Amino acid sequence: MVIFILGAGHHRAPVEIRERLQRPGGVDHDYLYKLQTRGLLEEGLIISTCNRLEVVGVAADPEAAKAELLDKISRYSELSLEVLQRVFHFYLDEKAVDYLYRVAAGLDSQIVGEAQILGQVKEAFREAMHARTIGPLINRLFHKCFQVAKRIRTETGVAGGRVSIASAAISTCQELLGEGGFNLKTALIVGAGEMASLLAAHLSSKGLKKLIILSRSLSRTQALAKRFGAESRSIPQLGETLLESDLIFTAAGGGNLVLLRNEIAPILEKRAGAPWWIFDLGVPRNVENAVGDLKSVTLKNIDDFTLEVQLSYEARQKEAARADTILADEVEKFQEWYSSLAAVPTLRDLAAKAEEARLIELKKTISKGEFSQDEIESMDAMTKALVRRILHNPMMFTKSCHRHWRAEFNLGMVRRIFGLD
Repeated sequence: MVIFILGAGHHRAPVEIRERLQRPGGVDHDYLYKLQTRGLLEEGLIISTCNRLEVVGVAADPEAAKAELLDKISRYSELSLEVLQRVFHFYLDEKAVDYLYRVAAGLDSQIVGEAQILGQVKEAFREAMHARTIGPLINRLFHKCFQVAKRIRTETGVAGGRVSIASAAISTCQELLGEGGFNLKTALIVGAGEMASLLAAHLSSKGLKKLIILSRSLSRTQALAKRFGAESRSIPQLGETLLESDLIFTAAGGGNLVLLRNEIAPILEKRAGAPWWIFDLGVPRNVENAVGDLKSVTLKNIDDFTLEVQLSYEARQKEAARADTILADEVEKFQEWYSSLAAVPTLRDLAAKAEEARLIELKKTISKGEFSQDEIESMDAMTKALVRRILHNPMMFTKSCHRHWRAEFNLGMVRRIFGLD
């Protein structure tokens, strides 16, 4: 079995492609379950965020699984296989493990060290557990992944400073507004999910005139607004809320555009030249691109933040170099365990073969004489100890076969010597 990761992220896939990968009816855990029933996949898990789509799988034929997955993605995203081949990466075994560890630790994020991704990876793991698409290999891989991410965040300063997408958006806003720019401004957050929560946490301490949170779910909006002392509103109030808002942050799910040029242009005219700063954190995008062409509007989307805000870039890069050392160590440890799995069937068969022979000879001996129960128990204990002593070296050799050249040949030799096949 081979561990693989097939995915697309911000390095190679621009936002207009990433948003099409988030369409409904795409690759989900139900689809992975179908691949398992067809024998194309042993285990599978999906990490789907605004910046990436990753399929982590275990398969006997990873190339066949890759082809099936890309065909499905092409159909629902309406992107050609040629485009997908250009923007998707495909890693196997050790490279896949290294990449997953990097993702969970925030080392592959648009802003190095951001913490949000680890929560998203954990949520993906919980969803896969619920869907029953994972087994012992991915279970072990992800638990180690969480430990590695924690170790990197504890032993390095890679997460120091402001490193989330939300904090980058706020920093970009601060640069555009200048010193004291948040004062007397009304800010609107469209959405009530995790990103909206992070935005609200940052904005609530900026000295705003008013903070408004608006989304389709009134109950979630009210709960979030209560946490941060904001005002909650519903979607029907969007027009009147835009009229009084200066800073607009969109982070709404659902895949629909929230702000369209033709709908908001009349609202902008009523503001008598007062500018709008709009920050679109949605994937798919929440704001029509043409909105940025309107006079007095500054529009930024999720891909702009890393270009404009470095957030202690050099310091985090130095810490990321330290994290590479930790990663190399942890990947080697996982590969050591993973490689040793090849010896498990031989170890199990060797122990069973020896136990079978021991019991046969013990029964023969007992049948030839009259022995007390104590004597039988003593012989049983003695023969078990003898078998353990005899098997010790063969077992140790078998366990270490993966570390040596011609590992498969060595395992085969053990099986032939002890007649295990």
